[in-house]
Amino acid sequence: MKIAVIDIGTLKVKMLMGNVTSSNKFETLYQSNTLTCLGVRMTENNNRPQEKNLNQTLEELKRCEKLLRQAKVEKVRVVSTHALREMGEVGNEIANKIRKEVGMKIEIISQDEEAQLFFNAVMRDFKTDSDFTVVDVGGGSVQILIGNKHKLKHKYLLKTGAQYLFDNFTPRHTGSDFPTREEIRNMQDYVIRELAPVPKAIETPVIYGSSCIIDVFKQIGLNMQKYYLSKSHPFRADVNELEKFSEKITPIPYDEREKNYQLDQKYYLWGIEKAFINILEICKKERSPFIIPSNSNINDGLVMSMRE
Repeated sequence: MKIAVIDIGTLKVKMLMGNVTSSNKFETLYQSNTLTCLGVRMTENNNRPQEKNLNQTLEELKRCEKLLRQAKVEKVRVVSTHALREMGEVGNEIANKIRKEVGMKIEIISQDEEAQLFFNAVMRDFKTDSDFTVVDVGGGSVQILIGNKHKLKHKYLLKTGAQYLFDNFTPRHTGSDFPTREEIRNMQDYVIRELAPVPKAIETPVIYGSSCIIDVFKQIGLNMQKYYLSKSHPFRADVNELEKFSEKITPIPYDEREKNYQLDQKYYLWGIEKAFINILEICKKERSPFIIPSNSNINDGLVMSMRE
């Protein structure tokens, strides 16, 4: 059976399509990760998406719908996370607009469900019963999930994503320049306050999830070692190495970053220091021995739930 899942996020629309085999394995046929910026600067627009960003999102969803029809996909699940969730009634209006114009039924899922889906996806093949701190850094929200392959024990659901920090702490910026040291410190102070409920000094490794973060770590030249306890998470990185890179890149203007670091993911460098603030502050608080980068995202969790 052919199935597909689509996640409409604050910054990107992510699609994953594949075959479920007779042995219930999933074989990927196609995946995409397209920047549409649905939730960018919505707070300054009466909690509505900017018209340009909504149109970009609609066009991408129409492209996805055409691919699904051509591939004769039998089962599809389309969800939205932080952006439509934060818009409240406006989010429901946008979901209805998508249904009418694109023909897709949108589920606006809770942050709790988003967290569980991501945790299931990340922990599916670990060869240890040890606890980990799994962190999903999105454009709007951040999920901090502590547990092992058998059980999610604790979850802390924050609004400290890269776009959220940009919108709330760099109001004078347009995206072409970079935050001041004072603005970075304000972001750090805010993240530290939001991390208050997270336990101290538990010394669990941090699994840093983002749909392409393993590739990003490689392309920015971050030193990584082999990690053997998970087939889908084959590397580990030193916390100090990530901190050094973050300090180096923060004062570099965005256009220069694009020239200096040729990443496959366009615009990823725009929010990299804001995402890293979350990871580094969590590592400091928990005294994490190392970071495990993960390319898993909630689409993997959605596929798992559909197979089950």
